[in-house]
Amino acid sequence: MNFLIKILANKLFALLLLIGVGVWLLVIPAFTGSLGANPLEKLLHQSGEIAIWTLGAVLALSPLRVLLPRTRIVNAVNRHRRAIGVSACVYGLLHFGLHVLYEGGLDGLARSLSKPFIWFGIAGLSILVALALTSNNWSIRALGGKNWKLLHRLAYAAAALLIYHQSIAGKGHWHIARWLLFPLLTLQVARITKILLTRSARAGRMMSGFGVIATPP
Repeated sequence: MNFLIKILANKLFALLLLIGVGVWLLVIPAFTGSLGANPLEKLLHQSGEIAIWTLGAVLALSPLRVLLPRTRIVNAVNRHRRAIGVSACVYGLLHFGLHVLYEGGLDGLARSLSKPFIWFGIAGLSILVALALTSNNWSIRALGGKNWKLLHRLAYAAAALLIYHQSIAGKGHWHIARWLLFPLLTLQVARITKILLTRSARAGRMMSGFGVIATPP
């Protein structure tokens, strides 16, 4: 078990895993000719799914850390939150680049802006770019810890925009998006519930302590 924890906590392992997902699902199929009749379209969809699932993974870490604070696996993986978040942005940018190619260049991209799902995707990706650019210690010092945390809470807005983008992008895409949406909502509700119950219990203990102090002998 200790060996597994050390592997999961290793930054090189996390980096290789994040890159390996793209190699396995994008690069190898491209070189082996297993992308089907429309390879570019397949790469476009695959890259978008990798991006949104990677974003979902990083958003799942915070509630899991609250719900399972003593679980060593969760704590080990939480060390890679920044790397996972940045990789979601990188795969999102790759997805956008493939979309430009799929539409035939910038002129085709301009024509595709008439489709609502494109705007939701661009908005969500723009947030991810801002978060990726500030995912460093210098930005934390420059913005201040509190402001930096507020900024990075926009990841939830990005997730909402991108899940909606995914769900309306085409037939069958909602089926994929819901498998990400509902688990994330469940985790967030569970996290908020636990935080509220913990605060309520702490307040109750404090009030009980004051009552004991205030009671005359």
